[in-house]
Amino acid sequence: MSHRELEVPDAVRDKVLAIGASVSPGEIEVYGRYQEIADRSAKLRTVLEAWERQHSEERQMRQKYAKWLLAAMFVQMALVNLAFLAIGFGWIQINPWVANSFILAVFGEISGMVLFIVKYLFPKVSSDVLATIEKL
Repeated sequence: MSHRELEVPDAVRDKVLAIGASVSPGEIEVYGRYQEIADRSAKLRTVLEAWERQHSEERQMRQKYAKWLLAAMFVQMALVNLAFLAIGFGWIQINPWVANSFILAVFGEISGMVLFIVKYLFPKVSSDVLATIEKL
């Protein structure tokens, strides 16, 4: 006796109709592919959102550091210029080698701070995120 010959009660028949028709193997495969694409898309969105949030926070931090470092650098340059003028007008008496050493040391420090700002506050674009995106 096949399943077509069996008598199906009306209550069961209503439930089968509510659930829907049977699914073919091809439809299951298509659904599996669709689900895989949706999973990859969700992973990619998560990585990109985290990357964007991280870069936003880093930009804010860099702006804060840049403002403080530039302010410190301008104050230091103003003090060195004031000291240079004070030495030039004779308001303070310092040995010439001390004045030369002081001015050269401050110039070297300012140059180092500019190098630090350019190198660390403006880094190259990270390729780590791009590699992660390629994997996904």
